[in-house]
Amino acid sequence: MKRDLVLKTGVAAGPVANLDIDLNASFTTALTGTTIVWEDESSSDPEEQTKFKMSFLNVGGANVGALTIKLVGNPSPDVPATVTKTARQITDPTASTGTVTLLDPADDTFERVWRQAVNNSRVQVVDNVAKVDIRAKAEAGYVVNQAVGTATDNSLIVNYAFVDATGTAVVSGSVRFDTATTVSAGYTLGDVRVVDTDSGAGRRRR
Repeated sequence: MKRDLVLKTGVAAGPVANLDIDLNASFTTALTGTTIVWEDESSSDPEEQTKFKMSFLNVGGANVGALTIKLVGNPSPDVPATVTKTARQITDPTASTGTVTLLDPADDTFERVWRQAVNNSRVQVVDNVAKVDIRAKAEAGYVVNQAVGTATDNSLIVNYAFVDATGTAVVSGSVRFDTATTVSAGYTLGDVRVVDTDSGAGRRRR
């Protein structure tokens, strides 16, 4: 599952900055009942709000577990500006469109809130904001394990394994979340600010 976004902020004088967001969720399994549902909550608003649900079933059709992901991209201008969005989505197996309810309660969760300001002569023009909310839940007879693979300022990889009663991983994979801002001439970037909330490791700030 892949969704690539570019959120473009511009003012009357011309373009200011692009916020690039890439979400990749890739899982391998011998199970044949994987389904993906996605819901776009953005409407005509240039803000990105998309939810995904990946469900895993065993050969007999019983639930092994599920993973939900909410993706948000939201440039927040401090001056009169316009924001436009381009998006691309690729899913394999093919996703169906429907209503996605985030898992609650979930066995494991990970949320990242990413921010980076764009300035003009030290005056903030726009604060680019991106968020990802990942939730995993295993059904009876299975356990889901969550582990952070990478957590840098601009890249996050969270690994998952759904394990059966024998300790064998029947589903394994990862969710990757990459973010970056590029600016037009005359603008500068502020520091990246990241808040990660990991159900397994508490709250970390950088």
